[in-house]
Amino acid sequence: MHFQILKSICCSTLLIAFCGCASAQKHHLSAIEMFDRGEASMAVIELEKAAEQRGAETEIISVDRAIAGLMAGDVKRCESKLNQSRKQIDFLRQKDVREQAAAVLSDDKAVTWSGREFEQRMIDNLLVLASLVGDRQDAFAYASQGMKHVSIDRQTIQPPPDSNHSVVTVGHETPPHPAEPTPIRFAPNALTAYLTAAIHSEIPMDANITDKALADVEFWKSGTLGTLNETTRSASPIMTGFGVRSKVGHGVLHVVTLVGRATDWQAETAVPTSAALLLADQILSAVGDHTLPPTIAPVKIARPARQVSVDPFATSAALVELHDIQPANSVPLLDLNRCAWDSYSTDRDKQLGRAIARRIVKKGAVYAAKDQLAISNNSGADLLMNLGGIAWEALEKPDTRHVMLLPERVDVLQMELPDGVHTLNLRTSLAGRPTTGRGETVKVSIENGKNTFVICFRTGDHIASVVSP
Repeated sequence: MHFQILKSICCSTLLIAFCGCASAQKHHLSAIEMFDRGEASMAVIELEKAAEQRGAETEIISVDRAIAGLMAGDVKRCESKLNQSRKQIDFLRQKDVREQAAAVLSDDKAVTWSGREFEQRMIDNLLVLASLVGDRQDAFAYASQGMKHVSIDRQTIQPPPDSNHSVVTVGHETPPHPAEPTPIRFAPNALTAYLTAAIHSEIPMDANITDKALADVEFWKSGTLGTLNETTRSASPIMTGFGVRSKVGHGVLHVVTLVGRATDWQAETAVPTSAALLLADQILSAVGDHTLPPTIAPVKIARPARQVSVDPFATSAALVELHDIQPANSVPLLDLNRCAWDSYSTDRDKQLGRAIARRIVKKGAVYAAKDQLAISNNSGADLLMNLGGIAWEALEKPDTRHVMLLPERVDVLQMELPDGVHTLNLRTSLAGRPTTGRGETVKVSIENGKNTFVICFRTGDHIASVVSP
């Protein structure tokens, strides 16, 4: 009787293992390929099909759908979807006792995805950008919400109040500089501060807020771009003449380039941990009343596939009709591959701790079941229980879930232009010189004392899409 029950349990476990959302994954991967080729509209269709499949990570697909929609020029729907996803992610970040219990009995993927820190901040930033190239009605509110999260991040790394790192000047407080470099996983805050500075720079009474935001840009990006190639690191610094700070009768054009796609996440085998658990199995099996399932499946955690952005190109902008205004080249603002690696490095010990705790719980559950059922060693039931325990452990998967269409890097450039409508030519550049190719041409409207935003999607030396107001 016991043998039949255990056999049914093992069969059910194996059945669950082979069930999944292959169809949703197929559509999602197809959408990524289309996105890389610049076929944004087709990518949107594939993502909508993926969202219809049961079991998919809804919020990941929703965010990817919004990014693909932005690339396709559907700004309004992109903003709406990002706003919904951001609210849902805030809700999902609350711990659910049932999910936590399920994660102990399975793996970290049992917990509904709510994004890593840098992903959450980038969703905030994309929401602001979508509004800035759209109707701009909610850009101020989105930026204010984003800066609240930035303030929370600041509190986690800010030195004690009695230290000498905080310097107060007239009108505003200079951001404190901690003894240690700013954690790289917080680099998206530099883009948040950049967009906030641009928004407030159009309001003369907000000069102090603009100054603080510009200081925040330098604070959050300090030390985060050190591994970029010499060409991109030697580019001109970010200018400060935003909005009303530009010359009379002029406004500022901002081109924000979303470069490629951020690194994928893959499984990392924790060999020393697996070896230690195997040794512990052997010791406990030798001295206990029952044997434990041997550690055959290695302990695995999630790790980024790449550590840094290796894209050597920049975005070059030149006016078609005003040849006396020099072309401008983009400057890297943040490297999301480095953010992902820093996030992994910070969370690695916690990942290992959770993985080890799961193994202990599972082995303990098998041991307790043997004791409760009075199963003798070296019996058929004992062997079946051990096989079931091995299968149970083998089903564990590291949490490699991530937003697949986030850029690997964000570059920015500014051009101070006379008010009016201008024709802008965007193309890739290398070592300060435009590469061969036609580039993309777009009309931009510049207003006195205002900031105009253009979003450029670029894959390697190819500009895939340009989105403008």
